[in-house]
Amino acid sequence: MPPLRQPQGVHRWIHRSIGLVAVAALGCVPTSRAEPAPELTPTESPTPDSAPDSTPEPVLAPEPVLVPEPVPEPEPVVADSDIQTGFTVDPGAQPGLVRFASAMAQEGSLWIGQLEGNGGRDVLIYIPPGADDAAPFELVFHFHGTYSEHVEERREGVKKRVWVGWDRLDQTLAAIAELQQTRPYNVALIYPFSAGKRLEPGHRGWSNVAYDRMWMDPVQPPDYRDDFDTLHAEVAAILQDELGVHSSKLPDSVIAEGHSAGGIALRNIAVNGSAQVREYIFLDASFQSWADGCYAGVKATGAAAKLTLIVTDKGIADPFDGRDPWCVDMEADAALWVKNKSWCASRAEQEVPGCDWTCAELEERAQEWRDDYEGWCAAFQDGMQSIDEVTLIKTKVFHSDQPRRFAGGLGLADERSQQTP
Repeated sequence: MPPLRQPQGVHRWIHRSIGLVAVAALGCVPTSRAEPAPELTPTESPTPDSAPDSTPEPVLAPEPVLVPEPVPEPEPVVADSDIQTGFTVDPGAQPGLVRFASAMAQEGSLWIGQLEGNGGRDVLIYIPPGADDAAPFELVFHFHGTYSEHVEERREGVKKRVWVGWDRLDQTLAAIAELQQTRPYNVALIYPFSAGKRLEPGHRGWSNVAYDRMWMDPVQPPDYRDDFDTLHAEVAAILQDELGVHSSKLPDSVIAEGHSAGGIALRNIAVNGSAQVREYIFLDASFQSWADGCYAGVKATGAAAKLTLIVTDKGIADPFDGRDPWCVDMEADAALWVKNKSWCASRAEQEVPGCDWTCAELEERAQEWRDDYEGWCAAFQDGMQSIDEVTLIKTKVFHSDQPRRFAGGLGLADERSQQTP
């Protein structure tokens, strides 16, 4: 609380009263005890011991501050690589992957081990034979599909979901080797392995029966700590320190591609944000909320990446004519909500006649359609001509053959938008 101020008139009155009291008090002092001051002649006038020097002190100029010359940044060293051929395989890798490496022709450069950026799981790095020490590198991060986290030989009596991981890895390596032979640059394949079926945060039971929705999503360390930028940094270090690739030959950005269920990893990378990816390639993997979610993530984080969607016509990932035509279904549900909106006004928990959704669920789907999917599905029907950052390539190549045909951009025009089916 600030101090109280007295009114100015009161203040002057107090000082005047004090002065009168002082005069009255002096008048009461006996005059006989007062000593008169001596009279001084002009020559006796008191003078100071010495007159002050009126000359100002000289002002010294400040000494100049020496600013060091800026040290120029050293020019980046450009040199050839010294690519080390041979295989380095961690014996702690999954047994089937160790057997796969043993069965390969011992050509090129292979590294297999566990990396933190992939959640501590196995990662394969491969440089095909024929790499040129003087050439720059393209890095291709390939995320496999359902069941391919397990690697086991194909043999009679073994179900496809057991041996499909071996087959998909073999396809991808063959495509990368061909890419190496047909491009004026070197190619390195990075092939991480997912956790497959695993519990998800906040769930006590299985919420996912086949693939890993948490792949490349560091949502809850340490159990869910996959991180693409960490993986990229680890791979770059291995390429330089163990495989002899010179840093000047590494690209500023990379290709990240996903086949089938591997598309979820691309979506998670984009949503979490990464400046390391310049292109996301969906190999028959553009399921609902994956490719469109990846695109939304790219836009939201300000990344410069583009998307290439390779979709088997009438195949598993075709949103209009495939086995899960989700664009068609959601548009129909949105229309059904408009038709039944009045009927549903007081029946939120009742099922809508003609479908399995309650009124509340149908309303939510209709809103999702308007907010999230209507524009994307319309663009898909138009061949993605209205979205500059997305290229749609419809193909007759079967879903199961896409890694061999398209991994790393094999079979695609360098300018994706000029690609013909």
